[in-house]
Parts: sequence; C-alpha cells; structure tokens
Amino acid sequence: MGYIIDCGKVNPASGCPHVVRGETEEELMKNAEEHAKEHGIVEVTPEVIEQIKSNVEKEPV
Repeated sequence: MGYIIDCGKVNPASGCPHVVRGETEEELMKNAEEHAKEHGIVEVTPEVIEQIKSNVEKEPV
C-alpha cells in the first residue's frame, strides 16, 4: 500500500486534479516536489513541505 496527495487539497485555488503517488513517504514527497514545478514552484520551502505533508493519505486498497 502506498501513499497519495491530492494536489487540489494542498492548494484548492489551483484547481489541480493531479494525484501524486509514492510507495513510501520519501518517494511521495520527491514526486510531490517534482509536481510542484508544474505549478511554477522552483524552491519547495519548509512551509510548502508542511502544507504537502498535512495532506498525505494512505492509498485506498
């Protein structure tokens, strides 16, 4: 079972339907940082990391 982050929940104003996935939380965060670049976020600050981490969910079985 992996982990997911619904981008639209991290920043509802973005309207982004993308769901980031990872087998581990470390992989998930790496993938989320890569996806953030699609939104023009060049530097993932500690504030953005906390915002992302607060929306991590276990992927439904």
